[in-house]
Amino acid sequence: MKGHDEQELFGRLFMVRHGESTCNSVHRIAGQRDAPLTFLGRIQAEKVAKGQRGRHFDRVYVSPLSRAYETADTIFGIDHPGRDAPEVVVDERLMERDFGSYTLESKSILQRRHGIAEYERAMNADSPTMHGGETFQQFKDRVHAFYEEELLPALRRGEVVCVVSHKYVVELICRFVLARPADESYDLRLPNSQTLRGDRIHSYVKNENKTMNMVYDWIVVNHPVVFCGGLAAGLLANGAGLRLSTSPYVLLLLLVVASVITMCRIELENARAFVSDRGTLRSVALRYLALPIAFAALVHRWDAGSSSTAAIAAVFLATPSSVVAMTVSRCLGGMIMPTFAQVLLSSLAATVSFSAVLALTLHEDVAPAVAISAATSTGVVTAAYVLVKRLRERSPIRTAKYGERNGYVAVLLLTAFIVLVCLKLDLDGFPTYAPTAVGIAVGLRLVAALLKRRRHVQTLDDYTAMTYPNVFVVVIIAALSGNGPLEQVAIWTLLPMFVLSFFDSWYARFLVVAPDDARWPAVLGLPAHPPVRGRRPATEDPREPSVPARS
Repeated sequence: MKGHDEQELFGRLFMVRHGESTCNSVHRIAGQRDAPLTFLGRIQAEKVAKGQRGRHFDRVYVSPLSRAYETADTIFGIDHPGRDAPEVVVDERLMERDFGSYTLESKSILQRRHGIAEYERAMNADSPTMHGGETFQQFKDRVHAFYEEELLPALRRGEVVCVVSHKYVVELICRFVLARPADESYDLRLPNSQTLRGDRIHSYVKNENKTMNMVYDWIVVNHPVVFCGGLAAGLLANGAGLRLSTSPYVLLLLLVVASVITMCRIELENARAFVSDRGTLRSVALRYLALPIAFAALVHRWDAGSSSTAAIAAVFLATPSSVVAMTVSRCLGGMIMPTFAQVLLSSLAATVSFSAVLALTLHEDVAPAVAISAATSTGVVTAAYVLVKRLRERSPIRTAKYGERNGYVAVLLLTAFIVLVCLKLDLDGFPTYAPTAVGIAVGLRLVAALLKRRRHVQTLDDYTAMTYPNVFVVVIIAALSGNGPLEQVAIWTLLPMFVLSFFDSWYARFLVVAPDDARWPAVLGLPAHPPVRGRRPATEDPREPSVPARS
């Protein structure tokens, strides 16, 4: 079937990936585990429903897994069918692939452990790194059987059809529609709730570059290497005589944009559950309020100068967690949202702790420094949070897609920040400032290791949030307040902070919750067994028992 006939045939085919699930929100592989939709996932499905309003569908094919079924129900009202509702067929062949040993693993951990290329091979073909589950041939055969036995006959009858399923199922169907070779695989980067029309698949696929997508993933997963590369480039350029003093406002803009991109992919709608968590509140109160204020009080009692090592250490102890910590959490296999909660709460606490520390350690220009710290530390995070939350409400599919696809841009923006500040570094000050910088980076890791919760699902996030202070904000505060020694130490601190991130990657293995941990089902809302759903035409009473699904 070629040309116009093929265009007309597949012009009646629509495919929808389910909305965001609880596993998506923590960057873990659900496979055939029955992860439900998040709050955002339901909003995304409602957005699709509005976009399809007024369009007639004859038949809807749905995966029985809850995230797909709930998405289809929101779009088409399959549990409360109306007069013109389409016939609904729940088909087990549309379930996501069983990824065996990869199930509930962190995608980033797998990418770091096996490499980006091997991870992609495992997800789109077969790999010795994945054990159990379905082989790719088994997965392909069942989806192809659905395509040949159900989908094509319905389209040839002239029906308008929608398939609501999963990422890798939709990608397989796209491969069948395009008649691509059996060994050809590609990641369409299909975002949650994205709708694909059959006659436009080719234009969607040609916009995807497999090599560049893998490069983008590599940048995010290996951000410590990228940051250290930026440090090396900046220091080499500085040593070669290229000195440049960038406006603090330009640096602040880079920080704001990077923060917005990072937050676009975070499940902000569920922030309250993590922000109000008692363990998190205790950690923030101790780490970002009591500890820095007590230490600053001792420094003040000793009457140490504002440029002394003790005074500078007090400032760093009061520094809130960086937005970089969320990227680190994702890459190390954390839950991400607990880290965001600490970023937000610590930035709010900084209004008090930073002000108190600066008042106790600075002997002049205290008021401007306090105002600058509140604006840059608390203001940046709060403004980014409010902006992104609004964007996710108005355009939930596009905003999440933007955050997922452009995580590498946030890393590159922060790398540009590092290069620019390195160009104003006083290399002759290495003997003076570098030991303090190393002491701060190591000391904060010791504090984080002591204060993290033991054997908790959020242990890794606790450690990550406390380990990565917002050095970027300290650089801006020091530059705007004219505190040269603090600025130099802050820039030098970037070096050991990111060099030690390689240690964090090793240490995270002892903190991350294993995929077979008994707590994951409760945390992610996973039932012991997927629901049994079957073929349910729209004319049937939804309260009647379902006919078993075809298998």
